[in-house]
Amino acid sequence: MNSLKEDVLDFFQEGILVAKPEQLFPEFWKEHPEIFSQIHDSSKNVYVFALGKAGDSMAKAFAKDFKIKKGWVLTKYGHVPKESYLLENQSIWEYREAAHPVPDENSVIHAKEILSGLQSLGSGDRLVVLLSGGGSSLFEIPIDGVTIEKIQEIQSSLLKKGTPIQKLNEERKKYSLVKGGKLLQLLHPDLDVLTFVISDVLGDDPSLIASGPTYPSSHYYILGNLTRSLDQIWNSAGRKGYKTKLISSVWDKSSEETSLLIEAEFLKAIQSPEKQLIMLGGELVCPVVGDGKGGRNMELTLRVSILLEKHKSNRKWMFLSGGTDGTDGPTDSAGGVVDQDSFQKMIQHGWDPTRELLHSNSYAILKDIGSTLDTGPTGTNVNDIILLLVSES
Repeated sequence: MNSLKEDVLDFFQEGILVAKPEQLFPEFWKEHPEIFSQIHDSSKNVYVFALGKAGDSMAKAFAKDFKIKKGWVLTKYGHVPKESYLLENQSIWEYREAAHPVPDENSVIHAKEILSGLQSLGSGDRLVVLLSGGGSSLFEIPIDGVTIEKIQEIQSSLLKKGTPIQKLNEERKKYSLVKGGKLLQLLHPDLDVLTFVISDVLGDDPSLIASGPTYPSSHYYILGNLTRSLDQIWNSAGRKGYKTKLISSVWDKSSEETSLLIEAEFLKAIQSPEKQLIMLGGELVCPVVGDGKGGRNMELTLRVSILLEKHKSNRKWMFLSGGTDGTDGPTDSAGGVVDQDSFQKMIQHGWDPTRELLHSNSYAILKDIGSTLDTGPTGTNVNDIILLLVSES
């Protein structure tokens, strides 16, 4: 029989696997054979622009089925495997990396370089755009009169305040030449453009995913989203005998408010003898205070550890909160995993958990007790998955 930790890690990984491009594309082609045939039209050269944290994996998955003339991949630093760079001179792909969640000079340099390549395409070509979360920061050309330094200042301020991604991306469109459908307007009017998307936006609003560089468009298709991942976890948990409860798939509250909800759900769960899984999906907001290091998922994990410590129970529990892209804030971890013993481990290691919260310093304390969730870049990005498992009595 698996332990609670094995189960919670398995559930998280299953949620990621069903959102990977290598699974999403074959299923999409099966459901839409007419689009598959359209791209195979030999009268047009196929070019690919893959933008976002899942750019490399989306490009490789797409390339399994089509002959590609040339492709550009623009993703986050550290998200291109070394072997891809080693083969770059022998391949059709050009790999570029830039900063996330705040753009840097490379976001502009690479955007201009790639735009130049895209603008060389015409009526005899077909451009396939592969979008995933993170694209808003990675691909940027400011409007006249706005510098990249000004954009960095604005976005850093909004992020520290815990601004939801929907509002952040709407703000980003105001000073960009390539967001909000503007990229399409810069391309040849007779260029055939199709866009395939893995959604990291709650509700899958296509105008907000990577800030919608090619939306609105009639050739715009969403391959995968968070709902698909949560459904997979729900079904898997049922097979393992868990009584499962999904609170929300569009959760966008603060880490503090979410921790209080988890506490309330835990107190309800221990009133019943069954083993249980409580699920949330979405994207937390997490204002930054102090000079510590962490992310929204790790802060939630730390808060839950503190709150549940107050409730002495003979029931074992395990809590996980993680970003499906493998990154939580400015760290190398996807999130955190804690159980009924974690709080005491923190104390034994000399930490004051409540004090660390006051400095947004969740990463150091969780790393020290071995409670960070470390996956590396996952090749997809469909928001956050939050899981509370409670043992049977």
